[in-house]
Amino acid sequence: MSSSKGYSGTGTQADKDNHADQCNPNNPEHDGHEKGYPGTGTKSDLDNHANQLNPNNPNFKPKGGK
Repeated sequence: MSSSKGYSGTGTQADKDNHADQCNPNNPEHDGHEKGYPGTGTKSDLDNHANQLNPNNPNFKPKGGK
């Protein structure tokens, strides 16, 4: 099953375990986002950031850039 969202690995147990580790913020292998927003904090910057996170907006940027 191929999808643009979620897990798209091989399905082996080792691959699933690795994926779970990357999604777990308590794991040292966690591959998530840093806490907080590192932008400038201006109104236009915050609006742009919100638009990029909104899938209903044409400026939406999915994780991974696809």
